[in-house]
Amino acid sequence: MKSKVNVSLSKDLRKKYGIRSFAVVKGDIVTVKSGGKKSEGGKVIDVDRVSGKISIEGITIAKADGKQKEYYLDPRNIRITRLDLSKPERLQRLKFLAGQKNIQVEDVPEPIDTTATESSPVLEEQNASEEEQKVSGEETENEESEEDDHSLTLEDLDEKDSEEETDDNKN
Repeated sequence: MKSKVNVSLSKDLRKKYGIRSFAVVKGDIVTVKSGGKKSEGGKVIDVDRVSGKISIEGITIAKADGKQKEYYLDPRNIRITRLDLSKPERLQRLKFLAGQKNIQVEDVPEPIDTTATESSPVLEEQNASEEEQKVSGEETENEESEEDDHSLTLEDLDEKDSEEETDDNKN
């Protein structure tokens, strides 16, 4: 039985912390670097320490009866792209390892949330463009339709797709 499952870090994290690999835990964001699921990724949902395999959110395999099952990947085929540093022990361990290479690590970890936050560059850009529009008082019809697209739900998108498929079938 393994006590920890170590996974290699992305180039950015290697440069930032000065280490090549770190123990993966539930909540880390990873990508698959080789195999049939290459370039897919997501949040780690389970680490099986007995078999040494890792399950990732969104990566499943179809069973014979059609149901989807978690697909466990070998840690050699995975790369950590974002660490979940919400546990102080992990942050302390990372600081210790980085300190051995004379690299300073910030005390406040980055948020792990995969959804866009207010500090994300995409939202900052959108907020800046909205402020410019408010100042100038001009909005074109294209911008209004783009705002409508952002407020669509998943069900609305499914309905649009089904309408497009029926239009394609008619032609």
